[in-house]
Amino acid sequence: MESLRIALASDWFYPKVGGIEAHMDELARNLLKAGHEPYVITHDYRYMQPYDGGFPYPIKRFPATFYIRRYHISLSPTQLIRINEFYKSVTFDITHIHSIYSPLAIAVANVSRGVRDIPVVATNHSFFGNPPMASFFRWELRRSLKRVDHFIAVSTPVARDTAELIGDLRKERPITVIPNGIDTETWRPPEEEERMRAREKLGVGDEIVLFYVGRMTGRKMAHRLPFVIKRALELAGMEKDRVRFVAVGEGDKRPEFEENLRKTGIGEITSLFGFLPRKRLKEFYWASDIVLMPGILEAFPVVGLEAMASGRPIVGRRESGLSDMVIDGLTGYLARSEEELAERLALLLEDYELVEKMGIAGRERAERCFSWENILKRILRVYKNTLDRAEEFDRKYLLYRLSRELG
Repeated sequence: MESLRIALASDWFYPKVGGIEAHMDELARNLLKAGHEPYVITHDYRYMQPYDGGFPYPIKRFPATFYIRRYHISLSPTQLIRINEFYKSVTFDITHIHSIYSPLAIAVANVSRGVRDIPVVATNHSFFGNPPMASFFRWELRRSLKRVDHFIAVSTPVARDTAELIGDLRKERPITVIPNGIDTETWRPPEEEERMRAREKLGVGDEIVLFYVGRMTGRKMAHRLPFVIKRALELAGMEKDRVRFVAVGEGDKRPEFEENLRKTGIGEITSLFGFLPRKRLKEFYWASDIVLMPGILEAFPVVGLEAMASGRPIVGRRESGLSDMVIDGLTGYLARSEEELAERLALLLEDYELVEKMGIAGRERAERCFSWENILKRILRVYKNTLDRAEEFDRKYLLYRLSRELG
């Protein structure tokens, strides 16, 4: 495939840290490695002091009059005018927006296709859920997303959610499932010495380490984990001191999480950390044995990919995008309820050989299915199909115009 100049656009990029931000960064790096020319388009993050010097690709930040700090979104007419001028100066072949819930991404899609006639691919990274004024937002999204040529969903459940959300738009616009990718060289199982050092650093001995990392919000359900762990210990007939729970994260549910740790007594075996840079997390995976992911609305979580690539089994919810990632009973366990989550965790607490076996299978699956080499090929195939369809549409439109003029 010939080299493409690609605009990657979203409200959510570094210095904010999350799954979309990590995905965009790694996608841009892998596009660059493959001989393409990616640009990231985002806003100025005026409260967070952006750092753009260490990236190997250009980042273009557009400030706006309106900035909602809580959601890290930004938009104004002058911002769109500057984005349009930028598109004039840089001849893009295709635009790839990230999150169909990002106002900046939607605005860029409309500038790209509506003003500059450059095809647009949109990746949906999350579920619509049940926001306030859901009917209005659903209508507004359908209206705003008409300029998108091709949708990507990060998991099968997200694809179903996307199809329902966009309604009649799906009749003419494909929805392709392409999961997030993972760098399987960076995220890997530890050598024995590396694992011992990581566990010593956490002050862990022979305990089985249960690990949670992520935002502590209602969607993630981390605040319910103390009850899950307590019940799992009861089912396994295991004393608390045989287990260590390590949790990393911040969010509006953290006070409730800490209160539940006290209520259940699980706080006695818990090591609790606040926000940590992503590169620090590798040693936490290396020190852990089982990764817990209780959220129902997980679209296709990067944490799950990191866990599998690090050789760690996952215990999570079947309703989430983990159903595309975890093979139940082979690379981890999936549950339909909190009680079942505890039952599955208890099975692993009782059988450490199964923990190791699942970790090995998870690593093999991460390499085979989710490595960036594999994921990038699938994304580039979507780019090519989108460009081919756009050319075919443009030819038909020119013939139509010619026939009208001749008529």
